[in-house]
Amino acid sequence: MLRRTELYITLLGDTALFSAIFFISWKASEINVSMQNWHALTGNLIILFIWLFLFQSFDLYRSRGHVQIMNEMVRLIRGLFFGLVIIFGIGFLVDIDFIKANGFFPSYLVLLSSVIVWRFFWRGIVGELFKPPREKVLIFQNGDAIEHPEFSVVKKIQLSKFNPKIPAEILKTDGIQGIVIESNGHSTKSIFKIISEFADTQYEIFIAPKLYSLVYNYFLVQNVPESSLLKIVFHPLSTWDRFLKRLIDIFISTLVLIVMFPSMALTALLIKLDSHGPVLYRQKRLGFRGKEFTLYKFRSMVSDAEKHTGPVWARKNDIRITRVGRYMRPLRIDELPQLINVLKGDMSFVGPRPERPAFVEKLRRVIPLYTLRLNVHPGITGLAQVRHRYDTSVESVKHKLRYDLHYINNMSLRMDLKILFKTILTVLKQEGAH
Repeated sequence: MLRRTELYITLLGDTALFSAIFFISWKASEINVSMQNWHALTGNLIILFIWLFLFQSFDLYRSRGHVQIMNEMVRLIRGLFFGLVIIFGIGFLVDIDFIKANGFFPSYLVLLSSVIVWRFFWRGIVGELFKPPREKVLIFQNGDAIEHPEFSVVKKIQLSKFNPKIPAEILKTDGIQGIVIESNGHSTKSIFKIISEFADTQYEIFIAPKLYSLVYNYFLVQNVPESSLLKIVFHPLSTWDRFLKRLIDIFISTLVLIVMFPSMALTALLIKLDSHGPVLYRQKRLGFRGKEFTLYKFRSMVSDAEKHTGPVWARKNDIRITRVGRYMRPLRIDELPQLINVLKGDMSFVGPRPERPAFVEKLRRVIPLYTLRLNVHPGITGLAQVRHRYDTSVESVKHKLRYDLHYINNMSLRMDLKILFKTILTVLKQEGAH
């Protein structure tokens, strides 16, 4: 069964069942209002949204081939419990006593058990009979070959012969979905190179047991059902959490742009009066999965500051910084136009800072795993920015990369909130800027 077909059936089944439970409970109760009344229809839509939101948050829409049914049943029961708590809470806030609502809630509570029956039947029995076809993989290996009955192996390539151009044609023509790396524990540099090359693609990356100790130090990993392999997780946020993160980005950036508009207009005027050149500084940066975009900043340096030097890092007491720039940079006022980048979707509020293509090309050659920063949207601020100063050398970039990887492997909406508060404190103290 195709993944899309499986998802559509699961969503339609959940929607139909939750709606049926609501209206059956409404009919079975003593509520003397028609089910076609707008109160009933609105109530059903609100509660249905809550359930689908929770099921997505509890990761209950993953492909059947990637889950163990009993683990999913446990998550389902937890989701149902939290859903009832939330509905109780909403009822309390709007002064609706669900328990005494003429028998509605007792009926609803009993009928919810049908969700467990439906899910177990569809995901457990039917899902087991019609599992998706085995995932097609490309294997990079050295040492002894390992059998992988859970996958359909298209081709095997020796680690020592790895070249990004070698598997390119195979990946395009054979419908490959994942990469498996087998190793006796040696060739660390080659392993990191392969992971870096495929990290910003749609291919899943699986690691053999002898590499566990290596990947634990750098990546977030996930068990693969019925397999000894580990799957590297480059983006721990679920699809739903990413959607929420995007909504938060749009809301905050819009709010800050409205509040700060007078200050931004004054800053633009001061820049124009202080030095020759444009108010906004535009620069090409690399974003999510290596996509190039134009980053906006208030110009804090003299016009054509890199005309004779090419791309270079800013230095302490940099003579290229203008008089207005010396006030803007400690307060991060020069970063405010990047709110436009956030609204456009090029950036997020929190994430690794975007880097210029020339620097990325240089750094990816000398720093293993540097391109893993491209697995998430870059940010106006980030963990590295509140813990470390501006980049001044390759060594400082290596130091900041540890913070970036820590953020990528542990990112959550809660962590984003902490970083935002820490950023405010950093700006107020005027730390980490020159």
